[in-house]
Amino acid sequence: MRVKGMELAVRVGGACVVSAAAVLAAVLESFLVPFYLGTVAVPLAGALAFALNWGLAGLGVWWTGGRWAAVLTSAIWFVVVLFASAPTAAGSLVITSGLNGYALLLAGTAGVAVSLWQYFRPRPNRQLSHPSIQKESSS
Repeated sequence: MRVKGMELAVRVGGACVVSAAAVLAAVLESFLVPFYLGTVAVPLAGALAFALNWGLAGLGVWWTGGRWAAVLTSAIWFVVVLFASAPTAAGSLVITSGLNGYALLLAGTAGVAVSLWQYFRPRPNRQLSHPSIQKESSS
């Protein structure tokens, strides 16, 4: 019983850590949207969004042992970015429209799509886990 409790604690703790990392990544990426080198807009936020969305989904799946962690990190990222791209009552925006803002939204969504495809795609050649099902399907 103690092993199951410890395993559950590790999975829940991992989900909490990955969720906090997804919030932190989305906030960091949002504030990196207006990144320029001189007069050149550098889409650093977009590159980070793709890599971190894909990586955090993988870390979450590994840490929790369930594919639902990929959905959790993706949903958290979308919620934070949605709030960052909405104007406040004073009219302030964190994610502005422009090359870097669109790069963040597109690349971040692509990272989410790749991670969800990786963990939820159908696998036709996958072996069935239960031996009795394998015998029935082969007849």
